[in-house]
Amino acid sequence: MELSRTISLFPHVSRFLMLTVAAAVALPPSLPSQTPKELIGDACYNELQHGERKTLWSYTAERHNHDHVFREQVIETVDGPVRHLLAVDGHPPTSGQIKEEEDQHQELLKNLSGRHAIRKQRDDDDKTMEELLRIIPDAFIFEDQGKEGESERIAFHPNPGFKPKTYEQRVLHALDGIVFIDLHEKRIARLSGSLETPVKFAYGLIGHVEQGGTTEITRVNLSPGVWKTSAEKIDIDGRLVVLKTINKHQDESRTGFEPVAPDTTFPQALDKFGQK
Repeated sequence: MELSRTISLFPHVSRFLMLTVAAAVALPPSLPSQTPKELIGDACYNELQHGERKTLWSYTAERHNHDHVFREQVIETVDGPVRHLLAVDGHPPTSGQIKEEEDQHQELLKNLSGRHAIRKQRDDDDKTMEELLRIIPDAFIFEDQGKEGESERIAFHPNPGFKPKTYEQRVLHALDGIVFIDLHEKRIARLSGSLETPVKFAYGLIGHVEQGGTTEITRVNLSPGVWKTSAEKIDIDGRLVVLKTINKHQDESRTGFEPVAPDTTFPQALDKFGQK
């Protein structure tokens, strides 16, 4: 169960790393007396503070899954994102697909404890994110590779001297890649990373994440200080006890971002979809 949760956090781990590097590079060059570790420490602190600023958005998502392309309208709420199917492979959804979605939404609408469980899981994930941010200054070595267009190219590599203590820290620490920093807003424009080594749990007895897993993330600046992921591609495999296969394959692009009220609820999102 913990390993499966670790896999589900892989995209979040990538985002933590992106935000941290961006803030570190954004620190003014008037602090030459600070070491890279101190700069990264300041960046982590800044990102922890920035994480308290919550904004909710609606957007159109195009998701690739099992050789099909799903187009959906997504509304972020205080309970988590709510998805409404618009098309499958360029065609309107079938009556069966529409009914399946509405049944799922109505079940959650009636099940308050279910929505609370989803919110609790999200809060737990946020807590894990904060814990990971705090160890990033020690977990990586950063290398400036110069400007590329309007961005600064930064490489990140695992610090061989760092000893991760949790499953999440071990997956994070295995990432190696490149991040591009927007020089105007001093934020992440793009990131690509990969697992250069397999990650084994209990010497492989509990499970493992295979070497070669990759993540690619592109972000867009929506308003001053507000950046959202506009494209995300995750490709990771592994195994969890008793030969249970772990697959995390995600390929999604997002367009048409529009702000929604910061207190938008699950029922209100369904009302916008005409399903309440």
